[in-house]
Amino acid sequence: MKRFLLSLALLLAVLGPAEAHKLKVFAAVEGNSIHGYAFFIGGGRAENTSYLARDADGAQLADGLTDDNGAFAFDLSKPPASDVTITVDTHEGHIASATLAASRFGVTTLPAAASMPATKGPQPETAPAPAAAPGNAEIAALVDAAVQRQVEPLMEQIDQMDSRLRLTDVVSGVFLILGLAGMASWALGRRK
Repeated sequence: MKRFLLSLALLLAVLGPAEAHKLKVFAAVEGNSIHGYAFFIGGGRAENTSYLARDADGAQLADGLTDDNGAFAFDLSKPPASDVTITVDTHEGHIASATLAASRFGVTTLPAAASMPATKGPQPETAPAPAAAPGNAEIAALVDAAVQRQVEPLMEQIDQMDSRLRLTDVVSGVFLILGLAGMASWALGRRK
């Protein structure tokens, strides 16, 4: 039994960590556009794979194939009233989804006239009246869009970091197996 455990420990030490093959989807919102990509944990992208976007009621919003980098992008004609779920299916047993909250969709650009300061002094008759300053809702939408652009790369990194297999996970699994084998050998020894 000692030889078996020793050979098992040596075999596990020689082997490198196994790469998981789980599919994940990263999606981001910019205005009424959705873009993102599908990737496998351990490396690689889901190339030329079908994706499907649906709202909370199950109505289809968009579909297509990912490109050679596993990326997808599509525009919605209007902001959705409910959450949007993007599902990527490799048709080989790998399916993954990402859900985007309806609150993430909205106005991202300020009209050019509203961003120009009002001019002082008399206005000529032919000049259009200056646009009103943006309201609180427009400012909030602009701030949300700016924050989204800045946070998007961080969300992508966090998603990839959470998906990685860590050395501590591998070591914990090995010691769990060794512990169970030890308990089994102890139980067999007590039986004799």
